[in-house]
Amino acid sequence: MNEYQSVLLLLLFMLPVIFMIDTSLVIIRRTPRHIENRLAAITTSLLALLIFFQYIQQLLPADRTLAIAVYLVYPVGIASSSTSVLFHIRAANKYLRFPRLSSTGVAFAPLILYYLMLLIKGEPFLFTGIRTEAFWKQALFAPAMHIILGMIFLFSLFNLAVSLKAKAKAINSAERKRYRVLIKANLFYLVAAIIATLLFFGLSPYLFIPDTILFLSMITWSISLRVFMKYDFVPSAEKKYELLYHLSPTAIVMLDHKMTMKEANPGALRLLGFTNENELKGLSLSRFIVEPEWTGVEEAHAAPTPCEAWRNRELTIVDRLGQKRSILVDTEWMSEYEDGFILAVIRDITQQKEEARLVHFLAHHDALTKLPNRYHFNRELEASLESVKSSKALLGVMLIDLDRFKLINDTLGHRYGDEALNEIARRLLNNVSDQHLLARLGGDEFIILIRDAKEYDEIVSFAENIHQAFQLPITLQGQDFYLGGSIGISVHPFDDNSSDGLIKRADIAMYNAKHSGGNQYRLYTSDMIVLVQRDVRLEKHLRKALARNEFVLHYQPQVDLMSGRLIGAEALIRWQSRELGMVHPGEFITLAEQTGLINEIGQWVIAEACQQGRLWQEQGWVDFMLSVNVSSRQFMQPDFVNKVQEILRSSSLEPARLCLEITESMVVNNLNVARKMLDELVALGIHIAIDDFGTGYSSLSVLRQLPIAIIKIDRSFITDMDAYQGGLSIVKTIVSMGHDLQKQVVAEGVETLDQLKQLKQLGCDKAQGYYYHKPLPLVEFNKLLADKCFA
Repeated sequence: MNEYQSVLLLLLFMLPVIFMIDTSLVIIRRTPRHIENRLAAITTSLLALLIFFQYIQQLLPADRTLAIAVYLVYPVGIASSSTSVLFHIRAANKYLRFPRLSSTGVAFAPLILYYLMLLIKGEPFLFTGIRTEAFWKQALFAPAMHIILGMIFLFSLFNLAVSLKAKAKAINSAERKRYRVLIKANLFYLVAAIIATLLFFGLSPYLFIPDTILFLSMITWSISLRVFMKYDFVPSAEKKYELLYHLSPTAIVMLDHKMTMKEANPGALRLLGFTNENELKGLSLSRFIVEPEWTGVEEAHAAPTPCEAWRNRELTIVDRLGQKRSILVDTEWMSEYEDGFILAVIRDITQQKEEARLVHFLAHHDALTKLPNRYHFNRELEASLESVKSSKALLGVMLIDLDRFKLINDTLGHRYGDEALNEIARRLLNNVSDQHLLARLGGDEFIILIRDAKEYDEIVSFAENIHQAFQLPITLQGQDFYLGGSIGISVHPFDDNSSDGLIKRADIAMYNAKHSGGNQYRLYTSDMIVLVQRDVRLEKHLRKALARNEFVLHYQPQVDLMSGRLIGAEALIRWQSRELGMVHPGEFITLAEQTGLINEIGQWVIAEACQQGRLWQEQGWVDFMLSVNVSSRQFMQPDFVNKVQEILRSSSLEPARLCLEITESMVVNNLNVARKMLDELVALGIHIAIDDFGTGYSSLSVLRQLPIAIIKIDRSFITDMDAYQGGLSIVKTIVSMGHDLQKQVVAEGVETLDQLKQLKQLGCDKAQGYYYHKPLPLVEFNKLLADKCFA
């Protein structure tokens, strides 16, 4: 080989090698960790290595030609075809799914087949020898090698088909550009490969055509790849902005100066209700904007000079499906291309605005009844006060508190309590005009703002209408509940000139209505404050009463009706206040429940009664039973049973000498919890009595489900025995039912001899009331015990 031939070989082989190595480095530098970059770089590097081994084959002696071809040139060439297939599969992975393991196996099938033939059959099965022509040396193919070359050609067709299929499925122009580059590269390679194959196999019998021409045709693929690299069809560091464009949930569109959409990312397709970018192209963005918001938009963008950029411009659009959406639009004029374009970034704020509206609504309205709340009412009241300063109109504030709402919660539960509140809200709305404002303050309190009343009587007439709304029952679970409402009214300018003052005085008037028996309305007067001040003073002293030992117990005797024997007593609390004197339970028990003091007071009552019961037990009254009332709040304490057990232990009173009295309303709302607690109390040996029987809900059901030993007939039924025959029948029924259920029956409020005789005839077991004795202080009760001398 002379010097001229050496230079020619160097140029022929090394220039393609350098070009492909450079291409490989450019690709891998873009994003080394991305699998597409790796496969593209590996394929290009293998092609470069193939050409380099061809060059080595020509430089070395002829006896080395076959070995280099068999073990270096063709394995590398076949491997490049396999990695090329994997590259195309990976590049189209977004739109075409191929099983990873099986696709890898198929891709490397030619290389595996090649090595199997070489291992089993040997070199002669693939190559028949070598041919030397002048300075050129090449291996001669055996027929089996044609199979390998055919598989490589089929792989080239597969690569082209994958590129075409992926382009057809692509949903945006950028993706279609990627696959268009691959299609061109594969087409150019196929054309070059076909021409080279025809030349090699067609003219070889007549002319010397080196086999290198087949391998040089592969360079076409690398050249095509390099030429179209400007489209960044493989992922790169610079690709991040394009990836953000496609992956961003925010809508991004490119518009011309007439607002015609030229390109749109997937976020824009979703926003406008489209699935394919082609469907959106050519449409004007303004056609989606609702009237009259789009007025002037097109004109502004049709101006010869770019319009002022939008910043957070809020618009309302209607998408392809007819759904309204609120959007924020930011625009920027881009001048990269000859005509320039507008880049619009669109954010869907529909949900954000709905949430903001919901938050605003919840901040100003009650979640249950959807009525305005306290905050909204106060703002409206202040605004109304401001507006009536210059007029002589009256402004009324009407505060409403339901009288017996707790009965529903205690008997049916809070679910039906909510249902009752909604019914009350509907009734009040039916009596309130648009001129006025109805709001719910919370709990069972409502408030009405009466605007622009001309005369005082107008407010009074309105109050009477509202009062009538409470006279009809509310039916829940087949049961009628007559709630009633206590209504307090204050009027501007007579009572106060401030919003806080008017509400405070309406509250005082409402308190006066409730204290007077409820279910009535009261107009504020200055002397009402005396009642409120008394309750404030009462609460102040009540909080100190326990520490000062101001509570005492009075005892009302219970008598066995058949024998006339004194067999027990009901312990009743009294408050001997240093400042207020003797305070009846009706004045402070409700206040104690409202303030939470009832738990400590109730525990003191049980402890004091048990201590006294032990003393009577030591005096020989071994069959004497003490009854103690338990409040609902006290009973529902989680540690109530433990506290009672500790009191019995410390007092040494026999548990059978203690009876705890509960009401039906205390247990029906939490029947399972109540049953468990009562079972634990009965297990200690304590008796359970149900007080005021017949006035609650589902009495028979309660009796059958709970471990109750004693039924106490409410005093109202005993009084009704004298009033009409039906009253006597009710008591008779209760006594008979109690005995059928093996319960003892106690009559409360026995005041006359006739009542006593009737109860004896009915077979009632025990009685208590003023006929025998009123509740007595301890000293007097001890005298009674001594006088009777029942042991």
